[in-house]
Amino acid sequence: MALPVLNVIGDIKNHDQVAYRVVTGKCDFSVDRLPGQKFYGAIKLSTIANGSIKSIDSTKALAEPGVKGVITYKDCPSWRQGIFQWGQEVAAVVADDPATARRAATLIDVVYDVGVAVIDPDEAMKTGSALAGIRPDTNIANVGTVTRGDVAAGMVKADVVLDTTFGYSTSYSHNCSEPHSAIAWWVGDDVHFWETTQDIHGARAGFVNTMGMAATKVHAFNHFTGTGHGDKTGSFLSAPAALLSKLFVNGAPVQIVNTRKENILCYTRQFATRSAIKLGAKKDGTLTAVDAQFYSDAGRNAGAPQAGIPFGLRTTYTIPDAKFNVVSIVTNTPQRGYWRCVNDPPGAVNYDSALDKLAEKLDMNPYDLRMKNIRPLDAPDLDAPYNIWGNGGAGGGVKMCFEKVYSESGYASKWHKPNTRTLADGRMHGIAITGHLDSHGAVMGLSRGGIVIMTPDGKCQVNVGGVRACEGGPTVCVHVVAEVLGMNYADVCLGEWGVTDVSITAGMQAGSMFTGSAGSAFYNTAMDLRNQLFAYAITKAGLKEIVGITVADLDAKNSEVFYTKDPTKKLTYRQVMAGTPPTAGRGNGWNAGTTAPGQGLQRERAGKLVGTGVNTNGGAAACVEVAVDLETGEVEVTGMWNAIDTGRTIFKAGAIKEMNSGCELIVSQAFFMGDMYDWLTGALIGTQFTESQMPTTMDMKTEKFNVYDIESDDYAGPFGAHGIGEPCVTNYSAIFNAIFNATGKWVDPDKGAVTPAKVLKALGKA
Repeated sequence: MALPVLNVIGDIKNHDQVAYRVVTGKCDFSVDRLPGQKFYGAIKLSTIANGSIKSIDSTKALAEPGVKGVITYKDCPSWRQGIFQWGQEVAAVVADDPATARRAATLIDVVYDVGVAVIDPDEAMKTGSALAGIRPDTNIANVGTVTRGDVAAGMVKADVVLDTTFGYSTSYSHNCSEPHSAIAWWVGDDVHFWETTQDIHGARAGFVNTMGMAATKVHAFNHFTGTGHGDKTGSFLSAPAALLSKLFVNGAPVQIVNTRKENILCYTRQFATRSAIKLGAKKDGTLTAVDAQFYSDAGRNAGAPQAGIPFGLRTTYTIPDAKFNVVSIVTNTPQRGYWRCVNDPPGAVNYDSALDKLAEKLDMNPYDLRMKNIRPLDAPDLDAPYNIWGNGGAGGGVKMCFEKVYSESGYASKWHKPNTRTLADGRMHGIAITGHLDSHGAVMGLSRGGIVIMTPDGKCQVNVGGVRACEGGPTVCVHVVAEVLGMNYADVCLGEWGVTDVSITAGMQAGSMFTGSAGSAFYNTAMDLRNQLFAYAITKAGLKEIVGITVADLDAKNSEVFYTKDPTKKLTYRQVMAGTPPTAGRGNGWNAGTTAPGQGLQRERAGKLVGTGVNTNGGAAACVEVAVDLETGEVEVTGMWNAIDTGRTIFKAGAIKEMNSGCELIVSQAFFMGDMYDWLTGALIGTQFTESQMPTTMDMKTEKFNVYDIESDDYAGPFGAHGIGEPCVTNYSAIFNAIFNATGKWVDPDKGAVTPAKVLKALGKA
């Protein structure tokens, strides 16, 4: 889709505003603050998975030279006496140096009332199973049920009915490059803290609620977060660090940083999901019905965001009679939560396998099956409230993604029936395409705000109430502001960011929504400033002489304000600011389907205007080509084509980086990630930290990755944009399906990676 060329947005030459700090090692993370001025804390973690604390004896820890004090769950309001996972926080030590603090933490004696550790989700669902203690009287709950039409009648209409199951998908840690950390100190009654978080304003709010303090007394900071992927969405270590500071070292700075082992074994992970899916179809591939049941391990998090697991199957295809149900299972394992795509990777790997199995039963190309049933352009949802889609839905951006990877990969000439093509070196060839509307990317900006300052020299400074995680969110806001004001990109800079005292919250720095949501806030902020500046401009020599001129007669480009009826009459922003009072813009964003003042995006699609119900999610499609060695079970990805519906690409260089890293994570989810537990203690012992190390660039043939930003022009987002960070990683299902195309066998992930041993097992050789 050819879109109008903009002045700033989409220009690949525009760099990340803080990239120089990244590449020169000058990023200031929380642990970099106040060198030589701080004390050090360490956390004592539980060694049971279920039960409660009977007593804690800190005598030995306090006797260690250099130890200043100990807090327990009794002191820290965010900790609990009840234990729900191995590795839960129970106490913390502060000392002169980190080694002393860690040694002292091991000397704290804790006596537990030990319960039965509930580790296996299938066992947890059985009648009479031990309780994890997270829900009052059960381990399970239906968290999402959608029914349309008559499923039984739809199955009767089918010529072919397929019943299929899929084992639990991969469960894995985020393993962020920067572990959880915080440093806190007091100045009188005011507390200051740096914390590794994706949402610094949210972290302050969490601290305020936890500690019962006035928000004006809490000052939170974070410039950089060494990746987050959804694991750093709250406040974790600032509260204990602040308590240790206040109680034992007279308010001096106290730093707590998790070890790499603690970070991987004890914190958030992606949830494992299995399914039982029944599909009905006509002989030509037309889907008549689906009955899809998903079971998903939430760990210790009863509120895990699992309801959207069927989202892609439910929204991407036309299925008139359907039921989708999700059962959430709590266990005494680390919490499951946000992970650089929450529902869609585990959902897709389940339902995409079902679609390919149905295609085989119909003797049909799996790509053709998908195209046969993909929702038409601009078709509203099949389920209440029957929203339309800002990007045209499955028949808009997602179909464009499908078509792009189909053509670029050469799929038409490469596809074959399963287990029928042998490569010259004796390995089996496989190829697959998967894709879907994603449950992320929404424009939710009403709670987001922005501040933009015009300086006397006619330059612009953008203050963002969000951090710089990995996707360059603050730079996105700079692009939006530069475009609205008609300024050269070089004339707009990132001022302070990630500091609660000088910014309005821009919300969580999440790849799924920051661009659309914070972007909408800075669109309105820049419009506010633009209107003020244009009002000043018509009072200045060069424009004020024009009879009857109004603000509506002006526009701006290349950092100049000009008269639209005669563009030779113009002023630079520096000239506009001469003698002008200090000027700043402020604004809030909009939600999808609302019309905000100055939004300027009220376009019609499918007979409806913005202001009606609308979805603004993204979407993606991927094609993967593999070679499988039937003797060793080794799988090589020989090609990957990953297309993402951006709506509109705002920060081009950042988006391409996101897409490439998405390819790396697709490979990681399939081949490297997985969890293993000690069934007696509930300890997580076999994760990326011990058995299967996290992959590096040495494990990736990045020259095989091909990425495409597909612009569908989402009419509800700023300049047509929505989020892309999560859809980038959703299609690791394509790897599973490609292995099936190569071998004719399905590999059971068993909550872990596709290892050569599992491939051989599927082939009946192990």
